[in-house]
Amino acid sequence: MPGTGTTTGGLGEAGPLGLGEVLPFAGEPAVHERVFHVAEHYPDDVAVVSGGVVTDYRGLVHRARLVARDLAGAGVTPGGRVGVLVEPSTEMVAAVLGILCSGAAYVPADSAHPGSRIRELFADAGVRVVVRGEGHDDRCRGYDTVPVAARPADDEPEPPAAAGVPVRPDSPAYVIYTSGSTGAPKGVLVEHRQLAASTLARRHVYPGRAVFLLVSPLCFDSSVAGIWGTLTSGGCLVVATAEQARDPQQLVGLIEEHGVTQILCVPGLYRSILDAGGRVGLQRLRTLTTVVVAGETLPESLVRKHFEALPATELVNEYGPTETTVWASYHRFRAAGRVTIGKPVPGARLYVLDALLDPVPPGTDGELFVGGVGVARGYLGRPGDTARAFVHDPFAGIPGARMYRTGDIARWTSDGRLEFRGRRDRQTKVRGHRVELGAVEAELAGIPGVEDAAVLVDSEHTALEAAVVAAPGTTPEYVRARLADRLPPAMVPARIVLRADFPRTVNGKIDHAALRAELRAGRPPVPAPGATHPAPGLPGDLTAEVAAAWAEVLMLSEVPDDTNFFDAGGHSYAVFTLQDALERRAGVRPPVVALFRHTTVAAQAELIRDLATSDGHEQAFTERRLAAARHVLAARAERLNRRQAGAE
Repeated sequence: MPGTGTTTGGLGEAGPLGLGEVLPFAGEPAVHERVFHVAEHYPDDVAVVSGGVVTDYRGLVHRARLVARDLAGAGVTPGGRVGVLVEPSTEMVAAVLGILCSGAAYVPADSAHPGSRIRELFADAGVRVVVRGEGHDDRCRGYDTVPVAARPADDEPEPPAAAGVPVRPDSPAYVIYTSGSTGAPKGVLVEHRQLAASTLARRHVYPGRAVFLLVSPLCFDSSVAGIWGTLTSGGCLVVATAEQARDPQQLVGLIEEHGVTQILCVPGLYRSILDAGGRVGLQRLRTLTTVVVAGETLPESLVRKHFEALPATELVNEYGPTETTVWASYHRFRAAGRVTIGKPVPGARLYVLDALLDPVPPGTDGELFVGGVGVARGYLGRPGDTARAFVHDPFAGIPGARMYRTGDIARWTSDGRLEFRGRRDRQTKVRGHRVELGAVEAELAGIPGVEDAAVLVDSEHTALEAAVVAAPGTTPEYVRARLADRLPPAMVPARIVLRADFPRTVNGKIDHAALRAELRAGRPPVPAPGATHPAPGLPGDLTAEVAAAWAEVLMLSEVPDDTNFFDAGGHSYAVFTLQDALERRAGVRPPVVALFRHTTVAAQAELIRDLATSDGHEQAFTERRLAAARHVLAARAERLNRRQAGAE
C-alpha cells in the first residue's frame, strides 16, 4: 500500500534516522485548487453532509466563491488573515474554502472559548475581517473587524468560475493557535506548500474516496486532515454539528446513517463511541474501514477493545504536533499489539537526538525532532520562539532545511518504530488540547487573592487539578470562575484545592511529585455505585440519587443541588461517565446533549423524571426523524443515478 514503505537510514554507530517515503510533490496544487478540480469532474457528487443538508461539489464551490467575493469587497487582499467563527456545518467548510480562494489564510476560533480569548487570538493574528455564523456578533466586538456572514444558501448568481486568487507555495494557508508557556497563545503559521504536502501524504496513506466523519473543531489541526484529505480526493465529508459531536450515541447514528468509512478523533472520544455502539448494536459501526486516533496517548486497552468490537476495521495511531502540519508518524494496526507512534509519514524525517543534537542508538531515550516537507513556517509574530523551536536540519543535506524541536521524548525500537516516552517540559495534552501547565499557573497567579499555585494533570489526561495558596476568604469557586473568563475549558482545572503551603525540593521549588501524591491521598472516598432502579417509578429520593451519581463521577463527598456540573469540576468526557452513573442509579439514561443543557442536580432530577414518563414518545420521534433523513438521501441518490445513466 502506498505510504507504508518507510525506511530507517543508518548513521553507523551514531544511531538511526527515520526517513519517510519520498513524496512526489513537484507540481502539487494548493488544496483549494484541487477541490475546484474535483468539482469540475464530479460536480454532482456529494461533498458535504451536515445537519440534514446535503451539498454537492458544485454547490460547495458556489458558496465558496460567494464568500471569496464578499471578502474581496471587505478589503481582504492576498496574504491577509481572516478569522473564522462559524459553527460546524456546510457553511464552515465553504467559509474556509472561500478564504483560501481569496488568497488569504484562515484563522479559526472556537465559539466555546471565552469572548476575551477569541478577541485576543484575532488581535494577535492581525485579523481585520471575520467570517462568522449567526449568533456570534458579540464575540467579534472589541476590536476593528468587518464581519462577513457565511452563506447559508445557493440563492445568488454564480460568481466567476476561477478557482480563486493564485497563491505561491510560501503563501500562508492557515494559522492555528496552541497554548503558550506564559499564558499567551502562539499561532502556528502553515504555508500552502506544507498543507498541500501533508494532504498529499494523507492520500497516499489512505487512498480512495472516503466517507469521513468530521468531529474535530476547526481550531483543532485534525480538522485540516478531515476537511482537505477528504475533499481533495473527491470523498464525502460528514460534518457533525456541535450538538452531535458531544454525544457518542448520535455519532454512532451518523456513522450508520451515512455509511461512514473513516473517522479521526482523540482516543477518549473513540472509547465512548465504542461504548455507545456496544449499547445500541456494534453492527451500526460496520461501515467503518479505518479508525484514526490522535491527539492523546493511545492506551493498549483501547486497541484490544477496538479489535474485540470491530476486528475487520483497521486502527491507525497518528502522531504529530501542529508545527509539523497535522502529523509526522503513524502506526497502522490490523490486530491488537504493542502501541507505538510508528514510522514517518511520506515526506517526513524523524530524528531522536541527544543534548548535542547527535542521533542516539535504538532503545535509548532522546528528544524527537521532525524534519521534511511538513515543517511549518513558524510562530506568527514570534521570531524568538520560532528560532528556538525551528532549527537547522543538519541531516537533510538540503540548504535551508529545518527541523522542529518537539519537546517529546522518544526512542527507536528494534524494528524501526518510535515509542513515545513523555515530555521534557511541563506541556501536556488534556482531552486532545495541548496545555502548558505553566500557562495555567501564570493565569492563576494573576487572580486577586491567589498567592501561589501549582497545576497537575490527572492520570487519564482528562482534566487538570490545581493546588492554590490564597488569601483568607478566597474560594475554589471564585478562582474557577475567574479562570473560566480567561481560558478555554480544557485549561480550567476541574479540581481546585486550597492549601497552606506546598511540599518543596531542597532548592525551594515546588515538589510536583510529592504534591501529586498528597492530592491523591487527600481525595474523599468515592461513593459506591448504587443498585440500578427500574423506570418508570423512580423509587426513593431521585435528587439524592442524582447527587450520588455526581459525587461518584466528580469524586466529591457531597454536592449541593444548585451547583453547576461544570463549575464543580465536570468536563465533556465526565458527562459520558455521568450518563452511565445516572442510568445505574436512576434507571434512566438521559441524552448527553440534555445533560449539557441541564447542569444542576435539581435540573437533572427533573429531566430524569420527565424522561421516565415520555421516553417512548422521544424514541418514536427520533426514529421518525432518522427515517425521513434516510428517505431524502435515498431520493437524492436515485436522482443522481438516473442522471448518470442518462449520460452514459
